[in-house]
Amino acid sequence: MSEYKGRRSEDRFPFLKTISYTCDQEGSDDIFKGVTINISKSGMCLYLFESPCVDNGSHIFIKSELPVNSSRGAIRWIDKVEDGFYMAGLQFI
Repeated sequence: MSEYKGRRSEDRFPFLKTISYTCDQEGSDDIFKGVTINISKSGMCLYLFESPCVDNGSHIFIKSELPVNSSRGAIRWIDKVEDGFYMAGLQFI
């Protein structure tokens, strides 16, 4: 487990929702699915399925509606749950 998980700037609240996202990379317009776990104004925790942007530091653009003012984020930590399935911490940017 990453050390970053303990250094959140704000409290997170439960938020369960299936989301659609794209990798925030030039030339990438494929849409992927994820499931949120919790959220705050500065970030959220979510499950991601296999996609090209499941690396620490990757940026994603969330296409689904969220109860916050941001739809772009950077993956700050990521743990592999099993092949093709990851738990990640996203910081909104």
